[in-house]
Amino acid sequence: MCMGFWVGVFLCGINGWTELFTFEHTFANYFILGCLSSGTSYVFNMMFGDRGLNIQLSGEENAKN
Repeated sequence: MCMGFWVGVFLCGINGWTELFTFEHTFANYFILGCLSSGTSYVFNMMFGDRGLNIQLSGEENAKN
């Protein structure tokens, strides 16, 4: 999550040189975009694993592989 936060801050910092998105350079925007990037990384980490899409049905956590 730390890496995701700093990637969001970095992307906010370079937004003046790209047309992908435009935000003002304020502390609040850096913080919000860092948190958004970190949260997105967390959600994708929970959705996907080494074996692809993570799908757990109830009762499977005690089953043997």
